[in-house]
Amino acid sequence: MAKRNTLKLELSGFNELVTKLEGLNGDVKKVVTNALTQAGETIEEDTKEAVQKSHLPAKGRYSTGDTEKAIVNPKVEWSGTVASVGVGFDYAKSGAGGFLITGTPRMQPDRELQKIYKQKKYISNIQKDMQEVVLDEIEKKMGG
Repeated sequence: MAKRNTLKLELSGFNELVTKLEGLNGDVKKVVTNALTQAGETIEEDTKEAVQKSHLPAKGRYSTGDTEKAIVNPKVEWSGTVASVGVGFDYAKSGAGGFLITGTPRMQPDRELQKIYKQKKYISNIQKDMQEVVLDEIEKKMGG
C-alpha cells in the first residue's frame, strides 16, 4: 500500500466553540462547512503555489504538470455529524505529490510543500482560521 501524507488538525478548541455555537442555536452545519471550505481552499491555493516550477526540484525541469493536476479540489462531506474535507494530492492520479513532500534519497523535498504538510506552524494557522469563522458566528448570535 502506498504511503499516505495526511494533515492532522487538533480540533479540541474548535469542538468547544462548535458546542458553544450549538448552545446558541446557531447553524452548526453551515458554519462548520464554511470553516472547512475556507481551510480547504487555503490549503489548495498554497499547494498550487508550492508546485510551481520555481519551487520544484531542478526548478521544474522534469515537471509534466501531472502533480498540479492531482491536487484535490476540496469539498466538504458530511457523514452524520462528522464533516471532512479532502486536501493535498489524489494519489490515484499520476504525479509526484507524496515524493515532493517527503523527498527521496536522490531528491530534496519541495520546501513549500513540506511547510504545508509537515510543519506544525502552518497547520496551527489553519486551525486558528477555522476557529475565527466559528467565533465570528458566535459573536453574531450573542448580538456582538
